[in-house]
Amino acid sequence: MKKRLITTLSLASLLFSYPSLAGHLTPTPHINSQELAKIQWQDVALTQEVKTNLVEKQQQSFTTAFAGIASPVAAYRIPANQGTLNIEIESSVLEKNLFVPNVIVLDSHFNIAATYSSADFTLLEERGLKGNRLSAELKLTPVANQDYIYLLVYTTKQDLDKSTTIPHPAKVYAKATGKQPPSIKDIEVKHSLSGEIYLNVNGLNDSKFIGLPTTIFNSHQPQTQIASAHNQRTTKVDKDTEHYFNQAVQKALKAKDINKALNLINEAEKLGLSTPRQIFLKNVNTN
Repeated sequence: MKKRLITTLSLASLLFSYPSLAGHLTPTPHINSQELAKIQWQDVALTQEVKTNLVEKQQQSFTTAFAGIASPVAAYRIPANQGTLNIEIESSVLEKNLFVPNVIVLDSHFNIAATYSSADFTLLEERGLKGNRLSAELKLTPVANQDYIYLLVYTTKQDLDKSTTIPHPAKVYAKATGKQPPSIKDIEVKHSLSGEIYLNVNGLNDSKFIGLPTTIFNSHQPQTQIASAHNQRTTKVDKDTEHYFNQAVQKALKAKDINKALNLINEAEKLGLSTPRQIFLKNVNTN
């Protein structure tokens, strides 16, 4: 069983050309905007936990194109103007069935910003007041000028064809009381179109702009310098070249062409220049 997953990314489809970012990359589904407009999105405030009951009769035909089956959906609208969001999604094991979640994250214009497959969820065993459940924790930082982001939770035909093994309650009790677990079979739980989804949203007040290459935020990273193949001495770059890169990065940011700005930074750092990166960090959230 893998460790609990925490995925960090930026909802940057308005500024970036990253169609799908997740712990396990999956093909980006296509959803007709008219179908999205028909969905009843449930508003979720910060620090709020909501429970959604899903039943088979709530199947949505539009999911067939990317899920292989008409799946019930849980649809949430979350404020996107209050910094980094920590979102926990859980699906409870109900008696002998389990709804296996997959997640699509959309920006304020219903562009798909990220996808998460069932492989990004971890089985957590019964503990305290919480029963066996699948769980994933998402840490998302929406870019500026978005009021809301949207989460769509569904299951797939591939997941429905499988089952999940959970520990027998007698084993759980034995471990909790420090006794030797009995030698009995664990329980096979069938995957289902019915289930319970719990969503918990909290703000982290994190100003770090997540989703760009992580080295951009490492202020201690040594800058690359070009050295002579003969004497390994650093080549000094003239002021005109440095000025060119500084201006080009600023121009790319004003045009909201982040990919171009990043390419310019990479080229500048090959020449040993550090100011283009500093300009980028100072202005990326203001343009």
